[in-house]
Amino acid sequence: MGPERAVTVVLPTRAQRARAAVLRRAIDSVLAQERVSPVPLIIINGSIYDAELVATLRGDERLRVLVSEDEGLPAALHTGRRAIDTPWFCDLDDDDLLLPGALALRLDALRDRPDCCAVITNGYWRNGSRDVLNAPPELRVAADPLRAMLRQNWFLAGSYLCRTADVGPEVFRDMPRYFERTYLALRLATVGQILWLDQPTVVCHVNTPGSASASSASVLGHPDALRQILELPLPADVHAALKARIAQACHAASEFSRSNGARREAFRWHFRSLCEHGGWRYLPYTRHLLRDLLDLRFRSSLAR
Repeated sequence: MGPERAVTVVLPTRAQRARAAVLRRAIDSVLAQERVSPVPLIIINGSIYDAELVATLRGDERLRVLVSEDEGLPAALHTGRRAIDTPWFCDLDDDDLLLPGALALRLDALRDRPDCCAVITNGYWRNGSRDVLNAPPELRVAADPLRAMLRQNWFLAGSYLCRTADVGPEVFRDMPRYFERTYLALRLATVGQILWLDQPTVVCHVNTPGSASASSASVLGHPDALRQILELPLPADVHAALKARIAQACHAASEFSRSNGARREAFRWHFRSLCEHGGWRYLPYTRHLLRDLLDLRFRSSLAR
C-alpha cells in the first residue's frame, strides 16, 4: 500500500508485564489490517514500566515506540499525535482489538467525505465470551451526535479515524484525565463535521486487570473532568445538561468516600454537590453523613 493509505494507530500502554499478552493481542490486530499500511505507535505511558517488555517492543521493526514521561491517557495521546506523520490516525487501548477490515472501512468512508474531519464507528463491549453492541440503533447517533451523547456515550476507544490535516495536537492537549472519550467525541464535533458509521469495528474488553477506569481516582476525578468538558463551545442545551451532571458526580464521589470510611472527604464532596446546579436534590443525604458523625463520636466516647 502507498503512503496515502498509511494509518498511525496510537497505542498507549504502561508496559506492565501483567498486560503483555493483551498488548500483543492489540498490536497484532493492528498489524493484521488489510488494504491499509498500519503503523502501530506504542506510547509508553509514564516512567515506570517493564524494561524487558519495552526492549522487546523496540526490537520489533514494525513498531514505533516512544515514552511519555507524564502519566495518563491525555498525555500519551498528545505525545502520540505530535509524532504522527501519516495522513490518517486513530488510537487503541492496549487491551482492546480492531476487527478485520476496520481501518480500511473507516479510511474509505472518510475519503468519500472530504467535508468530514473524522469518522466514528460502533463497537462491541466484550465481557468474557459475550459481546454487547455499544450504541443501539435507536440511539440514532448520525441524526444528532451531540444530543445522543447525553443519552449514552457512543464513542468507544479505538472506534474512530481522523484526517491528520484536520485534527491537530491541540485537540488532545486539554483533554481531562477522566471522561476522555466523551471529551474527544464532543471536541471532534466542534472541530468540524463528523461521520457516524453504525458498523462495529472494535472490541473493547471489560474488567481487564489493571485498568485505570476501575480506580478510586476515576470516581473522584469525574467532577473536574466535567468542568473541563464544559469549556468546549457546546450548544446551550448540551452545556446545561452536562453542567447538571456535576452535582451528580460530586454526590457519587461523596458516596464513594463514605463507603471507604473517608468521612471528612464525604462531607467535602457533599458540600460541593449542594453548591452545584441542581444539587439541592441531594440535601436529604446530609442525614446519613450526620448519623455517621454522631456514631463516630459515640464510639469514641465509649473507648475513653
